[in-house]
Amino acid sequence: MNREAYRLANGIRTELSADRDRLMESPEDMDMKQYEIHVLTEIRKEKKALRRRFGKMTAAACVAAALFTGTVVYRGEVHAAIKQITWSIENALGLSGDLADYRDVIHTSITDHGYMVTLQEAVVSEEKLTVNYTVQREDGQPMEQYLTPVETLYVNGKRPGGGGGGSAGFLDETQTVLGVEMSYSLPGMDLSGENEYRIEIHELGYDDGVKGNWEFAFTADAAALMADTRRISIDTEFTLPDGVIITLKDLTMNELEQRISFMQSGSTRYLPQVLAVDSEGHQVEFGLRISDEKSGYMSNEEIIDDGRISDTAKQVTMTFGVIELPEGDGQITDEFQPVGETFELELQ
Repeated sequence: MNREAYRLANGIRTELSADRDRLMESPEDMDMKQYEIHVLTEIRKEKKALRRRFGKMTAAACVAAALFTGTVVYRGEVHAAIKQITWSIENALGLSGDLADYRDVIHTSITDHGYMVTLQEAVVSEEKLTVNYTVQREDGQPMEQYLTPVETLYVNGKRPGGGGGGSAGFLDETQTVLGVEMSYSLPGMDLSGENEYRIEIHELGYDDGVKGNWEFAFTADAAALMADTRRISIDTEFTLPDGVIITLKDLTMNELEQRISFMQSGSTRYLPQVLAVDSEGHQVEFGLRISDEKSGYMSNEEIIDDGRISDTAKQVTMTFGVIELPEGDGQITDEFQPVGETFELELQ
């Protein structure tokens, strides 16, 4: 995509940041006068610079060309660029909340072997890093498959434990821009202060993907998001069918996620789950995200479709249960088995 289109798109987005949703959905419906004002402002800046360097006549010719280019470009490529750079972590996760106060906007692009990867944003929360990328061909042609990044994460120069997962989808009908969201679990790490992150992407796509080198480095911290996280104590024990004791510690809620942390007395083949209904009638499910023999947490699985415990709910009723992992080569039945009694938490 034309680099000038990206430059204009970034400027337009900055000027019209309050209209982020409209820019994302239908940028062509925005007041064209606002576009023209920004484009003309850029042209005037260029005109002054050119006059200083090349004189009045050359500058006038260049400005005329810039005016023509701007008029044509912002109706096509700038609109496409706006959609791409406005695609955010909350868009990728399907959240209605605003992460603007918590995300680090990076927008760094690296091109190798004919493909440009752009690290868009990063949000750090408690023991978790979430980022979003875009991937596209350098020549702007459509991609026939999902070339999701295969990467290695380093925090302060070291590879952390934990795993990662995410989702991907094309941002345009012509399949020229792939959007990718990735979340990395960083158990046991204190992310409240500033840390250094490095993501090394060495392949795009699995099974004979595109080999290359796309490396991103940035600093970020979770201080602001953790400060705005609500924490409600649960401190309730449940004994699993195999005798392992699970202690639900607390429920935490913020703009990025909702989770229930727990402690456990040993290894088990039972997967913990919590079904919850708040006082406003919202039903959500907390599924296991990460655990070892001592601790772990469950995440609200409905939050990707913006299903969450309401910020204004006064209580939430929870039912703890398990799904039994089969022995040998058996298959999981996904049958929820309640354990213990239903309990209620006060949220206000």
